[in-house]
Amino acid sequence: MATTRPIHIALSTLLALAAAAPARALPTMVRLGYANCASCHISPQGGGPLNQYGRGIDEAQSLRAGEYKPGDAAALDLWGRVTQDLRTVIQAQRTSATDQPVANLFRPRLIYRNVTELGKGFRVSALVSAESEHAPRPGLPYDPASRASTVFVGTALLHYRIGSAAEIAVGRDQLPSGINLPDLGIAIKARNHMGYYDAPMQVKLFVTGKRYQVVPFVYAPGGNDPAGEAETGAGALAEIDLLGKGRTVLGVSASRGAAANGDRRMVGGYARLGFGSWGILVEHDITDRTRAAVAPQAFRQQATYGQVFWAMREWLVVSGIGERLTVQQPFAEQLASGKLELSARLTSQASVGVSAKVQRSLLTHRTSTSVMVQATLKTVR
Repeated sequence: MATTRPIHIALSTLLALAAAAPARALPTMVRLGYANCASCHISPQGGGPLNQYGRGIDEAQSLRAGEYKPGDAAALDLWGRVTQDLRTVIQAQRTSATDQPVANLFRPRLIYRNVTELGKGFRVSALVSAESEHAPRPGLPYDPASRASTVFVGTALLHYRIGSAAEIAVGRDQLPSGINLPDLGIAIKARNHMGYYDAPMQVKLFVTGKRYQVVPFVYAPGGNDPAGEAETGAGALAEIDLLGKGRTVLGVSASRGAAANGDRRMVGGYARLGFGSWGILVEHDITDRTRAAVAPQAFRQQATYGQVFWAMREWLVVSGIGERLTVQQPFAEQLASGKLELSARLTSQASVGVSAKVQRSLLTHRTSTSVMVQATLKTVR
């Protein structure tokens, strides 16, 4: 039984989290000189609705390659004060593992996103999702499973814009992260409490310059934490556009949190690099943890992510992705995985993605494979 535990964990993670990513633009835009998310997204953290410029880019880079034309139902957007969309994300996945039965997953989700301008620099933002198939973070020997919810409020923030270079946000949301990928199942997110149901209360400040961004934040429990896991902490991200052309972004991140069941201290480095139609996304995080109830000593977790992508066309991107996860004794775990991914933006309202992944435990030599298809349909206002 002990020898099969790592592959059970790997398979559970793959099934429950690999398909849990909300649809949003990827940071592959760095290849075109977009050093951060603020150019196209209303929120400087990215995700959420696009601004008008971003909606134009989204349409221009689709297969249809048309021109964005705002809707004419002014009452729905309160004459420009409300930006909102409704989307359906349908994910189908087939996974097999050594000595394990084949598992199929079909997960439709409905997502509503809203940003409402209040005036004088204030706005509110929200993201609410409804789903038929839960995707909690699987339980580990040193971490309980996250608590799922059929209707989940992932974002509920009050923002205040301070001049042209700073913004403060208060409320419930995912914590800021380095390369800011939407896939919440990758180790640098799922193993660092940034999975789908992780939305702590927080205060974060975005300070953005021509070639840099600094994001300090403090956070507190989000209300759906398992017993003993209500974590309070603080952290920061700092990044710089090394060559000043928006294509060479290097950054560091650090955070520290404390809960009744144990503490976490994380430090990491990341890079977003673009070269014409090519690009590279890399992040490496080191997390030291204590779990007094199950382990007498501290232990270390290291998670590495690397992606090389190629925009064959503006609307068609292919990626090769590699991951490595290592956890020290007494929870020894070593996982390595590789994935090929193809994503196509057909129009600003419709996109589709296909991926194939192989994951292997370097301790038990067990292997799991999966194929996933995701389709996204959305309104655009």
